Amino acid sequence: MLNRRHIRTIVIQSIYSNSVESIEDKDIKNFIKKSSSSSLDLFYCIVDYLKEINLFFNNLESQKFSCPFVSSNPYFFFFNKLNAKSFKRKQIIDWDLNHNYIIEIQDQIFDLNKEFLKSNNNDDKSKLEFFIKCYSEIILSSNLFYEFIEDQNINWVNDFPYVNTFILKNIQKIDLQNPDSFPLPSLTDFQEEIKFGQDLFINTLENIDDLKLNIEGRTPNWESDRIAQIDYIILITAIAELIYFSSIPTKVTINEYIDIAKEFSTPGSGKFVNGVLDNIVKDLLKKGLIVKTGRGLVT
Repeated sequence: MLNRRHIRTIVIQSIYSNSVESIEDKDIKNFIKKSSSSSLDLFYCIVDYLKEINLFFNNLESQKFSCPFVSSNPYFFFFNKLNAKSFKRKQIIDWDLNHNYIIEIQDQIFDLNKEFLKSNNNDDKSKLEFFIKCYSEIILSSNLFYEFIEDQNINWVNDFPYVNTFILKNIQKIDLQNPDSFPLPSLTDFQEEIKFGQDLFINTLENIDDLKLNIEGRTPNWESDRIAQIDYIILITAIAELIYFSSIPTKVTINEYIDIAKEFSTPGSGKFVNGVLDNIVKDLLKKGLIVKTGRGLVT
């Protein structure tokens, strides 16, 4: 769940938000670790939300409202078996006090349930299909739910797509009889990724003035103060990775930051970042500032 793409966005968002200004040097590494921990908090909050949805519709069953593709769905019930023993959560949402985020989507879930009942298929394959459709097309499409997540933790907006991908990918692989078949992430699972983020964060912050100099003159149609701030931070972080991470191929770095720009900035940012980085790489190579070793030599 915490892959390098995700870690890069955490670093960029941290610099972009200016929250780094109040961080002491000794706390920099803990800052990235804390941000990574926050991502896992979101995952477990969504797991709790799925548990509450199952409980909510089971209670409706007792009131003669039938929605068996939720109340009797083993894929919803499966989440009730999960318990994060190895991860100490920092943020927990009491969904029992926030039923409005279930009530808001209950009619859509009832309609989807009716659609599946008409098919007369009641096997596990159909129930998995229902879960995936309910999660991806109803839960994730709820603006009210999304805004609630954003209000709980502003950084969760960037974590949201990674967490959802993790859930949808792994729910399709589980053994319904074995709770251990669904991986429950903890920070110890992502030590390499967190170390990468800490090193990237430190190298960017400690050399930020020199990194900015590499952008000057490389944006002929834009002055530095006219570049979108998020694009500027993306470029600075990308340059830091190009210079200070010898084992990461240049092409991998460029493609990663182009994709991040497309996802988190303006529609034209990907093309802009691509063009600027292409010029900067040529200049850095001439100066001998990009030196790749091992896997970094892959083209």
